[in-house]
Amino acid sequence: MHNITLGMIQALIQLIFSPEAAWRNLSNDAERQHYLLPMLVYPLLFIAALSAFIPYWYGYVPISLAVKEAILTLLKYSACMLSATIAFVYLARYYFASDTDKKRLHIFVGYTFVIWLLTLIVGNILPSRFAFVQFAPIYIIWIVYQARDFLKIPAENIFSYTVVSSVVFLGLPFIWDKIFGLILR
Repeated sequence: MHNITLGMIQALIQLIFSPEAAWRNLSNDAERQHYLLPMLVYPLLFIAALSAFIPYWYGYVPISLAVKEAILTLLKYSACMLSATIAFVYLARYYFASDTDKKRLHIFVGYTFVIWLLTLIVGNILPSRFAFVQFAPIYIIWIVYQARDFLKIPAENIFSYTVVSSVVFLGLPFIWDKIFGLILR
């Protein structure tokens, strides 16, 4: 268990500082693929949701708003991961001409959304809004590009894969935010 936890921390650090190596190591390690979602992505999702309480501790928001934000974070990013996985099952096969299986696509989606979750956590930890944190998700474009071999994207489809995937990853949180905003008005 200790080695798995250490491996997940390594996977997180690699994704941030060396996405190419992170995807390559993930491709070659079936055990890491097996444990990545339940030992890294899903716990980070819960930590991101719990980080909504940090502004309450700073005294910036009331507890009711912190609870609402925590629930919305959990719902929004769960919906993002689910809808992105469904979209990529279709896109990989018919638009990117990739023969990647559904499990690998699910790992790709979860691992890439880690950047959004980390951005949210850091944004909640900092006592005020810093501009660099708000632009951190743009790094997803580079992470998506580096995942091309992990998803077995043919060379002639790399540009369209990178553009479409980046739009999906950068756009879905805003779309789900609007949807939940309309529902919970």
